[in-house]
Amino acid sequence: MTTTIQLTEETQSKLFQVVSQLQSELGKRVSYDEAIALLIAQTQGTREAREQFEKLFGALRGEKAAWKDLRQLRKTENKRHARLARTA
Repeated sequence: MTTTIQLTEETQSKLFQVVSQLQSELGKRVSYDEAIALLIAQTQGTREAREQFEKLFGALRGEKAAWKDLRQLRKTENKRHARLARTA
């Protein structure tokens, strides 16, 4: 069964870009339906991965300050690694 959905021009343009990228990567024609299905699958995969990750670190669930500190620490580590890579 097919149906019609309404999209803003901006969303339709972004969806067209996704379709174009998929067609380029796959070397075949891709429908809007296939592109949307892929985006849904990716979103569900990301959500499931986040849930699994949170199970490993459940003590930090809901602790926004702790997550902010961890992100800042990661950023500092990445800068340090980049600096070390330049000097090597």
